[in-house]
Amino acid sequence: MNGSGLRRRGLLLSSLGLASAGLAGCGFRPVYGPDGERNIAASPGAEPGLQEQLASVRVGPIGDRTGQILRRTLQRQLEGLRPGTQARYDLNASINWQAEALGYRRDGTATRIRYVATGTWVLSTAAVPPVVVDRGRVRTLDDFNIPDLQFFASDSSRDEAERRLIAELSDRIVLGVAVSLRRRMQA
Repeated sequence: MNGSGLRRRGLLLSSLGLASAGLAGCGFRPVYGPDGERNIAASPGAEPGLQEQLASVRVGPIGDRTGQILRRTLQRQLEGLRPGTQARYDLNASINWQAEALGYRRDGTATRIRYVATGTWVLSTAAVPPVVVDRGRVRTLDDFNIPDLQFFASDSSRDEAERRLIAELSDRIVLGVAVSLRRRMQA
């Protein structure tokens, strides 16, 4: 790298440092960890109080196989932080799938499928009667090819797309819950 490239890079890094210092000074705190972790609950950048609040969320049952996988993923991200934390919140979530064909062969059979997954969630207190803290709706999509005469490859592609969608829905739900709980802690 030549001298002018090093100067530009140094200038860019110093301006990024100043910008982040300015944001920190105004109370901005990223939800994601400093190393870009996707699991916001377990990230080292999350405040301990928020981690404890997230660990106190209990995830209710979700129907169907994919719902059970979503529930297990949410439990790992929330309750898995600090096992044994007393339950203070209940999270009820649901998942809805839509499939649409994107590509077709000359004979009319589909060659590419897009899945659209929509998750809804309601966070409420564990008190009797429960009080709704927040609710949200998240949506994500993924698609996969259907190879010719390779049925197992098609099933594998579909399963992998579902796994990615569930992971993304879980991340987005946990992010929404974390924002709600952080807002509640600051109130």
